Amino acid sequence: MRTRLFLCTLPLASLAACHGNVDIGDGNSQDGDNVHIAMQDKKDGGSAVAVNVPGFKANVSLPDINLAGHVDLDRIKLAPNTHVSGLNVDAQDGGKDDNGQGVVRMTFTNSDGPAAVIDHYARSAADAGYSDLVRTGSSLSAKKDDKTFAVEIAPDGSGSKGTITITGKDNN
Repeated sequence: MRTRLFLCTLPLASLAACHGNVDIGDGNSQDGDNVHIAMQDKKDGGSAVAVNVPGFKANVSLPDINLAGHVDLDRIKLAPNTHVSGLNVDAQDGGKDDNGQGVVRMTFTNSDGPAAVIDHYARSAADAGYSDLVRTGSSLSAKKDDKTFAVEIAPDGSGSKGTITITGKDNN
């Protein structure tokens, strides 16, 4: 898993040459391989991305981009009209007290109301192989293998805002 996540950070390293700072170390870790990747909208426009993996740290400023059309969360596509406002990935791999679990947390806004967004994720989760769907007017949870997919959503003006959380272990 560490190799896959590290390879994902390589494009960020090239962006860092123009818009951020990068620290590269020897990559030795006594407590296992802990990974943290975070993306968040900046108040003055654009996005900030922070990557912290063994042997590599970067803080990068990105131009104003909307990742919504390109984000796939364990085969679940984001709902149409979604704007990603924050993304955090925390994973551990191989530490002495580690169970190999991780958490992906994404905050978003959507121009559609909560019911339409929950409908989308209920269909998409089922299509992606998730089962045991539990649905309320403001939330959805589903399970697949060692993972849980959850959406919490609330009205926001004429649209909605919410958080998607995936917890568990990737068995691929």
